[in-house]
Amino acid sequence: MSLQEYYEESYRRDQTLGAGELLQEAVSSAKGLFNFALESKERFLPESDWNGLRVLETGAGRGGVGLLLARLGARVTLVDFSPTALAQASAVYAAEGLEVETIEADVVHPDLALGQRFDLIIDSHLLHCLTEDPDRASYYRLISDHLTPTGIFIAESMVHRKALSIPEGFMLDPRNVLWQLIGSWRPVRRILDSLDLEEELNNSRFNIVYFYYYGQLGFVPHRSFLDLPTEILPAAVRLVVKNR
Repeated sequence: MSLQEYYEESYRRDQTLGAGELLQEAVSSAKGLFNFALESKERFLPESDWNGLRVLETGAGRGGVGLLLARLGARVTLVDFSPTALAQASAVYAAEGLEVETIEADVVHPDLALGQRFDLIIDSHLLHCLTEDPDRASYYRLISDHLTPTGIFIAESMVHRKALSIPEGFMLDPRNVLWQLIGSWRPVRRILDSLDLEEELNNSRFNIVYFYYYGQLGFVPHRSFLDLPTEILPAAVRLVVKNR
């Protein structure tokens, strides 16, 4: 089973849920990133109004962050490689009487073009799922190519900490790639040191306008990590970049 098939199957398991249950799950999991999006827009796009603002959510899944922004009047596009997730997202938005554009695509494909530019691009916890350097470089190019001249890209990504604990069924290699035993060993997360992530962004097409390490925040890469205390989970970096 490929990782794409693994994620697709996880969404298929939720097909019995109603629109209300899907809505509740999408919104509850999106609140932290939604609040960061609000703060970033007010700080770095102060002249823009939410009404009509063009927003892209990458790795969107059910599009929880975009949904909350669509409620404010934003024009939302979701991109994800899971057709099941996007179908569930469309059902959730329709239940609220909101419009959404969905694009089924792999964001690391080097020839991907979305046909428009966006004022705000939100990484929905996708960046740390990209484990290979060429894929990450392709993703950064996609972001850069689809930002408006004043647009911003925001992300919240898991990063390494010295006391990181790795449960049974996972292993961390010297490149800080987290592997999970899913039939065979498969790379599932890239948990860079925050300084390495900052260098990676600086070596791309971006100017970093906000970059902050949140040691008090803990990322749960998988339910196997749920019982671990925050101080031995991956930490979080929140960042905002613009094109150079």
